Amino acid sequence: MNNRRKIASLSRPHFTLLFLILCLLAYPMISQGVDMFGWFKKQDVFLCSEVNGVVTENGKPVANIEITRSLMYIDAKDHIDVAITDDTGHFHFPQKSIRSSIPSKPFSEDRVSQQITINREGTLIPLWIATHVGITEIPEFTKKLAFLNCELSNKRADFQFKNNIPSNREHMASSICRWDDDYMPFWLYDGEKEYRIHDGDFNKLTEQYTGKKVKL
Repeated sequence: MNNRRKIASLSRPHFTLLFLILCLLAYPMISQGVDMFGWFKKQDVFLCSEVNGVVTENGKPVANIEITRSLMYIDAKDHIDVAITDDTGHFHFPQKSIRSSIPSKPFSEDRVSQQITINREGTLIPLWIATHVGITEIPEFTKKLAFLNCELSNKRADFQFKNNIPSNREHMASSICRWDDDYMPFWLYDGEKEYRIHDGDFNKLTEQYTGKKVKL
């Protein structure tokens, strides 16, 4: 009996210490209103705005060409849609959202990889490559995706466009498409060659490796 009492008395401090540690870990989440059971609650996750575009080659519409939209949230599930251009070169994708419990978990970094491409004779032509941060619609992305002017003879360019949240960095994307407004290209890709674009002007290029200014 005495031995049991000794073991019990020795165990109490360990249980007390463990209880205190659990309380310290749980306090920040409780104080911030985090519901432990809410970790499994599903929320709407916005993957992509509605997409409209036209594919041309040397100014002429390209019909019956397959466009693929691939959207991947941080759950690594690839959501793929396919569209075919009509006689005028037009294509369309509807807005896309899913339900997921990931946003309910603490410390989740929500982002969506967006890729809209054409596979032409084994070569992927990017109409839109971007990362959508967060689980709600970004109006600046919606505006860009409202119309993609896809001329196949264009070279792919990385570009910036306005982020209307002043404290945040500008949005970035990569595409062969061009926009008249809110479009600042800064990098051009031509096969294996890469060029820095100065002042958003495609006539002011500097080749990456040689530093030699060129004009395409």
